[in-house]
Amino acid sequence: MPRRFGIAAMAMELMESLLVQKPATVIYPVERLEPPERFRGRLRFNPDECSLCGLCQRDCPADVIKVVRKRVEKEDGTKELTGHLEFEMDRCVFCGQCAQSCRKGAITFTHEFELAQPSRELFMMDTRTEDTADEECDVDEDTVP
Repeated sequence: MPRRFGIAAMAMELMESLLVQKPATVIYPVERLEPPERFRGRLRFNPDECSLCGLCQRDCPADVIKVVRKRVEKEDGTKELTGHLEFEMDRCVFCGQCAQSCRKGAITFTHEFELAQPSRELFMMDTRTEDTADEECDVDEDTVP
């Protein structure tokens, strides 16, 4: 019989501590927690820093990044290497390997984590510059292997 009261007393203490304790969850989206400092959210790409080396594409485990290079002939007859990157962000696993591989720091991650979109096309990021038309480019277009 004394054992029954001991278990009941322990249960009462547990219930009392649970009632006084602050809940572990928040009422999302009314209350929002800050992500940790090393959190990897939305990918941010700076095309001005990119050298089109292709290391990010080579090291990406989910094949998210595609580097497209073009040789453009200038007015003076010289050729210049230009290009762009294409990202399929719906495939990204947010491992951060692309940012780690980028020697120039052109790829970083933000703390933004609300990334839902109604269609797959909205996940595609294309960094083409509008100043180079496809007609001006040679046939020397290639994708980094």
